[in-house]
Amino acid sequence: MASHIPFDASSCQRTTPETEVSSEGTPKNVWLLLGTIGAAKLGTLVVILWASHSLGSVALIVVTIWPWFVVAGMLIAGPALFRYRLRRVRAKREQLWREEWTIDDVDLAPVATSTARPQRG
Repeated sequence: MASHIPFDASSCQRTTPETEVSSEGTPKNVWLLLGTIGAAKLGTLVVILWASHSLGSVALIVVTIWPWFVVAGMLIAGPALFRYRLRRVRAKREQLWREEWTIDDVDLAPVATSTARPQRG
């Protein structure tokens, strides 16, 4: 007969390695993937233009690449709009802070200081 061995499910949990995160908060492997795709696209364009010096190949490149410009513009627009809004909000906060703590130039009469003690009576 086989003896009963207790099963511990916590020892079977899958662990994933921590991914490195850049200063912007995006994992570095995402930037590596985007850079690889961009380099491959650029390399392909250079090879096409080098192999075929015709106007038709340039037209083909323009027709096939414009969607990539739209995608790249959308990818850049999100963080760019966020940074623009962040700068506006920070400037507004700084302006409100200055307005709250700035005192207008008011001619304050100097307070009379006297060393003599007031008399009672």
